[in-house]
Amino acid sequence: MRQRQTIPLLAGLVFTACSSVPTRTLRIDAIGVDEKPVPCIVVVGDDWAGAAEKNQFVNLTGDDTLALQVAFEQPSVDIIVAAVPVDQATGKPLMLPKSRDESAKATSFLADFAQVRLTDPDRQLFILRQR
Repeated sequence: MRQRQTIPLLAGLVFTACSSVPTRTLRIDAIGVDEKPVPCIVVVGDDWAGAAEKNQFVNLTGDDTLALQVAFEQPSVDIIVAAVPVDQATGKPLMLPKSRDESAKATSFLADFAQVRLTDPDRQLFILRQR
């Protein structure tokens, strides 16, 4: 009788363990072709509003790296790094772009894009070209 109760319990534990979504912390950095830091918003998928809400910015007040927790619900995740204009006095974005096109119009940089896989290195460097 005890064996019959154990089998469904084990099956449930295996199913739960197999169905969890793997996550990783990526270290995101953004530079221009001149190797200087570029202030950017970091967007996962196409969630521009979510990136702004979660404060997913890099290089707002200097040269820093963003530690970004990413859930890999698919084999790869799309990451967009787009330049943002910054108020030098406060270190805050002057505007929050809602697309790559808006970012390019507000700054002199074109956004960079990568499909990151679960097995890729933690450190991801994005190089933005000037338009």
